[in-house]
Amino acid sequence: MRLWTDHTGAPKAGAPRWLAVAAAWVAAGVSTLSPGVAQAQTAGNDTVLAARSAYLQRDKARLAVLRDTLMNQNHPLASWGDFWFMLARLGEVGPTEVDQFLARWGDAYVADRLRNDWLLELGRRRDWATFVRIQPYFRMNDDRDVTCLGVLARQQLGVPMEGLGDLREQARQAWWAQKDADFGCDAMARTLYADRLLTTADVWRKLRLSQDFAQPKAVTQTARLLGDPTAQAVARLMGNAQRFLMTDNAVRPESMSGSSSGVAITEAVGKKAHKDKKANKRKPAKPPVPPPPAVPADHVGPLNLLAMLRWSSQDPEAAAATLADPGAARRWRLSREDMAWAWASTGRSAAWRLMPQAIAYFERALVPGELTEGSALWATTWHPDTLAWMTRAALRSATSGQQPAHWLVVDTAIEAMSPEQKTDPTWVYWKARSMQAQAPAGPAGEARRQQARELLARIAQPTNFYGLLAMDDLGRVGAPSRPAKPSRDELAQAAAVPGLDRALRLYDLGLRSEGAREWNYTLGHGKPGGLSDRELMAAAEIACDREYWDRCINTSDRTKQEIDLYQRYPLAFRRDIQAAAKEVGLDPAYMFGLIRQESRFQITARSHVGASGLMQVMPATADWVARKLGMSDYHGGLITDRDTNLKLGAGYLKLVLDDFGGSQPMAAAAYNAGPGRPRKWRDGPRLEPAVWAENVPFNETRDYVKKVVTNAVIYGHVLHGKPLSIKTRLGPVIGPRASSAPPDDLP
Repeated sequence: MRLWTDHTGAPKAGAPRWLAVAAAWVAAGVSTLSPGVAQAQTAGNDTVLAARSAYLQRDKARLAVLRDTLMNQNHPLASWGDFWFMLARLGEVGPTEVDQFLARWGDAYVADRLRNDWLLELGRRRDWATFVRIQPYFRMNDDRDVTCLGVLARQQLGVPMEGLGDLREQARQAWWAQKDADFGCDAMARTLYADRLLTTADVWRKLRLSQDFAQPKAVTQTARLLGDPTAQAVARLMGNAQRFLMTDNAVRPESMSGSSSGVAITEAVGKKAHKDKKANKRKPAKPPVPPPPAVPADHVGPLNLLAMLRWSSQDPEAAAATLADPGAARRWRLSREDMAWAWASTGRSAAWRLMPQAIAYFERALVPGELTEGSALWATTWHPDTLAWMTRAALRSATSGQQPAHWLVVDTAIEAMSPEQKTDPTWVYWKARSMQAQAPAGPAGEARRQQARELLARIAQPTNFYGLLAMDDLGRVGAPSRPAKPSRDELAQAAAVPGLDRALRLYDLGLRSEGAREWNYTLGHGKPGGLSDRELMAAAEIACDREYWDRCINTSDRTKQEIDLYQRYPLAFRRDIQAAAKEVGLDPAYMFGLIRQESRFQITARSHVGASGLMQVMPATADWVARKLGMSDYHGGLITDRDTNLKLGAGYLKLVLDDFGGSQPMAAAAYNAGPGRPRKWRDGPRLEPAVWAENVPFNETRDYVKKVVTNAVIYGHVLHGKPLSIKTRLGPVIGPRASSAPPDDLP
């Protein structure tokens, strides 16, 4: 932490302006703390920490005493003591006590956080009248359980729905968007299905979407709606989809005679049974296993489709061979729409594996009349992830020169996306690129090229990967003008916001998680519409000056119109980072960009997998790099030492960068996912770096690569005044490793 005052308590030269403002208040006698008050606050801080400890230990009696102490002291963080006390007793309290808590803390984060948990408790109690009274005041409104329970509450009370769509449509959309098995959406679905507001077709679509998004718990939970025989069948197919399709007694295909793949699998099963019989002929015979209960006839086809989706997620090539059989649709009782969904899911699974067959599978999913611009009839029902991977597979083919005609598949996939998905800068950018690629040469294609330029202009800004690509394509690589820094009055107003004050106090106590939640809530919900750009910049400035770099960066990132790149991309530990980069010959802008993404410049950052420090170095990697660099005095306890961590991280990053021929996207992927994975991902066609980055299979790594390269571009400008050209950073095309390259030895 910086020391901003001299021995007299006056601000030093260069001290942050918020401190100068505070000093001016003190000089004017506006606000001072007597020694007795200061001592009480210190004691109160200890009480806050003790209250949190009592909450975590579920010591309600001790927590009650500590909470009362904080309330009697009128401590600035008394709301948190009160919140922990309420949470510890939420299953016991009644509406009156909760109403009093909510009234007591008004607009504070803890009030809305408790409102969220109270709504879930009301759902469990089935107190629908209280639920519909409380829910409209839930500002964060980010809990899918609460959304589903809100639909159920209104259905039970006969209260009209608010928002777009009737009750059934809102129920379907909330349920289909459910991430995994839960309480609220399951309770809603069970009730609405029993009352015939949700149909069997809705249930099957939910099952398909859950399987496509790898949500096995949601599949199991949803299957119970269709009765025990079908739920048992779903359990079997989730265990072994291939065996289910070929041999299940409860769902037997009409005929196996025309399927070479089916015959082969049946023969393999038969041979295994014969082998098992010979091996076990001397063992006592086991009692026969009763056959599974038969499922309703109209469940056979949907079950087979679900099994095919499960199989394709595990072995897309084998599933595709089965789907390609001319008799597959009849054999598995699949409609044309079912076959399209199965092919699309197989394509998604293959595309995720970067298999060249993926695009052919997607083409099989698109009926001939559908493969036209602006037409995506069945594709609109597919999972958003399927449409994203359909676009990526088509981009690999279209941009590598294999099949330029596959730009049409790009168009079809993007056209089928929801309005929300379409507006993502990723798909706006590739839609524009598709229009440019398909525009006729000369004047005939000028209108189309102009439309593409308009799309690019819509997303062109220096705050994200595709915004920078759009700027490059439009030839606009200059930085935006820097807005005026927050004034003394703006800083004073931000410092006086109660939620921000509480957040900083929590940070000062080491309660970073609570502080971050209080801070973020205040930015977005502390007042209607959230804080303005100027207010956000003032709050960010205070966080920067306090060296709470994660709050500084995340707050500045929220501004929409007034963008201060120097505030968003602070040069924390500049001297140390530049020295570490120079020692190994690494571009400091690239190193800054990686640290911003890895740790937000938090020295004590530690990931869930054990990576530590500014550069989030793994212990095993640190040991290897230390040996490589000849750091004989290194031991594991030094991994969080700032200078040691920077030296280890810079050394490893340089080794990775050299191993990948200087490619910053591939080196970033290797730093995040390990070098072995990008070595495999580079195999196949030679791709422009943006297409390669978009096709990184892991969501986390794909996002990481884009952000690290984006950060490096902007740090290049902040450090050296370089143009904001991301294509320079992305480098040349990415393809297979040269056969003459030295052997890999990176961990």
